[in-house]
Amino acid sequence: MDPLHDPLEGLSPSLYLATLAEVAHVDGLHPAEEDLLERYADYFGVDLNDLPKVPEDLSTLPWATRVLVYRDAVTLALVGGKSGAEEQHLRDLAARMAMPPATASAVSAWVSDYDALLERLETLLSE
Repeated sequence: MDPLHDPLEGLSPSLYLATLAEVAHVDGLHPAEEDLLERYADYFGVDLNDLPKVPEDLSTLPWATRVLVYRDAVTLALVGGKSGAEEQHLRDLAARMAMPPATASAVSAWVSDYDALLERLETLLSE
């Protein structure tokens, strides 16, 4: 699998969005989270009002899909300011994906590092 060309192998776009929407709604939908979900929905042609229920067991998804979905869930949580409830939901999501805590932490660190790089780029571009 090439995660850059087929990032959702084994996961429908509607289930992908439902998984992210779970994270966004844990502590109330923040406007920035809503905006990001709407952009994803437009991209995939999915109706956010007609999302499926996310199964408890997501461990059968291909490994790369689980990592990328978790990355996007962490990113979505950061957009709205990650709350304690979202942190717990992300831990639960990692467990549902059979993702070791060390891997989940590494993904979260990568997202934070990437966010910091984007902020540095914005600073450079605004000078």
